Amino acid sequence: MQKQFAPRVFQLGYVALETPDILRAKDHYAETIGMSETATGHDGESYLSIGYEHHNIVLRQAKHKAMGHLGFQLNPGTDLKELVAELRAFGLGAQIKSDSQPGIRELVEVEPVPGTTLQLYTDIDAPAPGFKRTGVSPLRLGHVAVISPEGPKLKTFFMDFLGFWFTDTIAGISNFITCNREHHVVNVVSMPDNRVHHIAFQLKGNASHAMACDLLAERGLPVKWGPTRHTAGHNIAGYHYDPDQVLIELYTDMDVFIPELNMCEARPWHGHYPMAPREWKLTELAAWETEFAFSLAQA
Repeated sequence: MQKQFAPRVFQLGYVALETPDILRAKDHYAETIGMSETATGHDGESYLSIGYEHHNIVLRQAKHKAMGHLGFQLNPGTDLKELVAELRAFGLGAQIKSDSQPGIRELVEVEPVPGTTLQLYTDIDAPAPGFKRTGVSPLRLGHVAVISPEGPKLKTFFMDFLGFWFTDTIAGISNFITCNREHHVVNVVSMPDNRVHHIAFQLKGNASHAMACDLLAERGLPVKWGPTRHTAGHNIAGYHYDPDQVLIELYTDMDVFIPELNMCEARPWHGHYPMAPREWKLTELAAWETEFAFSLAQA
């Protein structure tokens, strides 16, 4: 019997970052990326929205930069108490938090591996502050790449418990998984560290890459890699660092995954058909074979 595509979550909602300079970080996400602050927390946390949901980025003042937590939106109607019971049966401690942050009345918090905290919620307020016409002005928060020394265990949690599907790997180190029709929503990178490798925002269209690069240059932010077309996912992507050296990807043209066929929808630029999950080499990051001095694999 064919496996059914039935993830418990359907999108990445937000990424929380700890920063040693919240004002500098907030300037980047509000002015350069083009997000709106919707609330400030009791400890000065900044909640920033791309345009619809209450927040997509959370910034918290801390001594050192770090990944705070990742928020994923559960399927409507999910019973949080039942979810906690299932997480505990899965061998994980989990708890329900009420009003722990603006915009979300209840969520389940779980740490599937040390150093990676997930928040799972069904509902988030949508004050819809509007999409800015300044900065990069992305359409949405698309995916996140997470580095963990327990990458295989983290990937197992996403797939076996949350129902993500595997779509590609780069040398068995970088593993792409999805909970919707985009090629990947999470990229689990197995390396001896606990941090975000990159946060990815989707741009309006391919022409937006040039405008984004010009804006980054105006603000003194060099584009480190790209824009060029990837192999895994085939998205056109460019990368720059935020003020805390957290890598930010701006992308368009992501492959559309068809779980019923276990392949990505065919595109003229695909090098082989069907575009089923496969292993790419570390030297196969750019489909156009563009070479960059900056090593994206080691970023």
